[in-house]
Amino acid sequence: MTLTPADIWAAADYAPTAERLAPASTVLAQVIAELTPGAHVADIGAGHGHTSHALLDIGARVTAIEPVERMRIEGMRQVPQAQWINATGEDTGLPEGDVDAVASSFGTMFCDPNTGPAEWARILRPGGVLAMTVWNEHGFLAEMTDRMTAVTSPGAPTRPPHMLWGDAEVACERLDGAFVDLTLEQHILPWCFDSVEHGMELYLHGSPTHTFSLAAAGERANDLLAALRGHLQEHADDDGRIRAQTGYTVLTARRV
Repeated sequence: MTLTPADIWAAADYAPTAERLAPASTVLAQVIAELTPGAHVADIGAGHGHTSHALLDIGARVTAIEPVERMRIEGMRQVPQAQWINATGEDTGLPEGDVDAVASSFGTMFCDPNTGPAEWARILRPGGVLAMTVWNEHGFLAEMTDRMTAVTSPGAPTRPPHMLWGDAEVACERLDGAFVDLTLEQHILPWCFDSVEHGMELYLHGSPTHTFSLAAAGERANDLLAALRGHLQEHADDDGRIRAQTGYTVLTARRV
């Protein structure tokens, strides 16, 4: 059976995760403002609209691309000023050379690493900007992904493809031929919980990727739950709170 974005991203309420990621949207919008002010921007994987809202705040015109109906409806409610389109990052339906910039806050990294970049290059004007936030190998979420992979795909040699965009060599290979002037700038996000149970609540009800992974784990679901709980416990302070950080990268490049 072929999975659709909705199979994963409608598995739980995205709002708690979206709020955690919101500071990165502000950073991304500022990058766009500096590289191509007043741009027409395609926000791919627009979700609940945090990045679209930040882009509008810096004077951009925004076309928000979101294939998951549950998320798109909420995004349209929160950011009605953007033009919302039901499409994927691999097949946006936009005309060739239609936008000055493609932006994405932890969205394009989930696209197919071959067809995704080809579509972004197609819709960008020559010299247009690609700017995306991606996870890197540092901090809480990289560690957590490794724990999950050890349970769901024991013996897997690498992290999942979406976790590799922060590697300069991988990014260059994926963008080769259509993009130049690649830059990778490192940032951090706080990743805190009031308690281990607070963290588990996010995984079970407020993070679609975790909720979907647990549902799909079958007989390994209990082991996956134990791995997630154990990772939270390792980061808990004496008062039971988790005060962690997770690394992310702002990747930028220009269309040839």
